[in-house]
Amino acid sequence: MNLFQGEQILTTTEDNIVVLTTHRIRSNNSYGWGQHSTTSIMLEKVSSIQLTYTSYPVLLLMAGILIIIAFVMKSQHVGENEMFIPIMLAIVCLAIYFATRKHVCVIASDGGARISFATTNMKKEVLHNFIDKVEQAKCNRMLSLV
Repeated sequence: MNLFQGEQILTTTEDNIVVLTTHRIRSNNSYGWGQHSTTSIMLEKVSSIQLTYTSYPVLLLMAGILIIIAFVMKSQHVGENEMFIPIMLAIVCLAIYFATRKHVCVIASDGGARISFATTNMKKEVLHNFIDKVEQAKCNRMLSLV
């Protein structure tokens, strides 16, 4: 990343996917299989920052119901082969639940591109600190332009 005159790097994410400077925020994402994306937003154009978490708790509910069904089948002295089916389905539901959970941070510009990056391995305090730094950098940038 080539910095502008007077521009300084303020912070980066742990994996260096997102870089915050005194003038802009830039994302470099590699998706594998030859796909790469670079998005840069000038700080004065940042309009919102959103942290989202999506999961499907209905899968946990289904897994719980399937385990209860397996226990009922055991108490009714149903064969072990028949009990195997709800237990395996419960395991599949749990695996799908954990595989589909997503933590994402989205930084949007006013009318332009969005920077979106996964935050699954980042602590909540680190994320909130990063957002605070972006907001402070934007405030400082706006004051310097006046």
